[in-house]
Amino acid sequence: MKNFLIAGLMILAGLTSCEKYNRDVIFAINDIEFKAEDISMYDSSTHILYLKRSHSELEDIETGRFGFYDRGEAVLMGSIQPGYSSFMPSTPVIMSFPFMFQSFALRIESWGNNNQSIINNPDLMRLLKRHGLLHSGLAVTAVPPEISGTEMSFTLTVTNNDESVLLILDPAKTGQGLFRYFSNGLYLIDPLSNDEVFADNIPHTAPEPFDSWSTSWLTGIQPGESRSFTFNYTLTTVPAPGVYKVVFEFPGLSYQISSEDLYQGSSRIWLGDVIFSQVMTVE
Repeated sequence: MKNFLIAGLMILAGLTSCEKYNRDVIFAINDIEFKAEDISMYDSSTHILYLKRSHSELEDIETGRFGFYDRGEAVLMGSIQPGYSSFMPSTPVIMSFPFMFQSFALRIESWGNNNQSIINNPDLMRLLKRHGLLHSGLAVTAVPPEISGTEMSFTLTVTNNDESVLLILDPAKTGQGLFRYFSNGLYLIDPLSNDEVFADNIPHTAPEPFDSWSTSWLTGIQPGESRSFTFNYTLTTVPAPGVYKVVFEFPGLSYQISSEDLYQGSSRIWLGDVIFSQVMTVE
């Protein structure tokens, strides 16, 4: 524990330093610098920064720091932490070991703070938009789960807010078992006690081999288009009518996709996931 505290203090000290970068550097991870022309885009729905090519040197990074810079001034800074670390920084994090994506995509997460606007702050959004790098990805909405006897259904709607055609995992094509492999699925949580009232019980089916994928699992959605998906559950215990926090992870592919795979023609495979979380009345 003492070592983790020391590591945490060192990281925080680094994040608050006055280090400056050249005015044309907009992103740096440890001593590796990137200019706007090195970056393909940033997806604000998943907080993934896409580089124009793979960078094998990123695979050797286990800890450290990263930052976005506007004319040399930091607009977002965070730490690099291995997934097994027990240190929970309050600043944004890029997780290493294991990397969830190949070395052309870096996901920025918020481990110690659920306020995602800390990552997508106005200064960062202005910087990325000015360089033509800001993409909006997917938005997810839903209606309250419907219960009839021991059956429950949940309908979720995915909207493409991006300017590109996005290829998304389609449960009608994967089957709900394979789709469930990529997602934590549906949870109903008592908002007062934070206890789980229902946890997704669809058995998952793993792909073979584990890192395989297929374009046959994907559906393209046009910019501005929405698609709705319904998931059906058999209940062993029927939740009482009431107010619950409804949580559902809509997944995309991740480590399976290389930089060469990312675009299928003019369509982009959407990577990462979006968590739907909202308090709803279930009748």
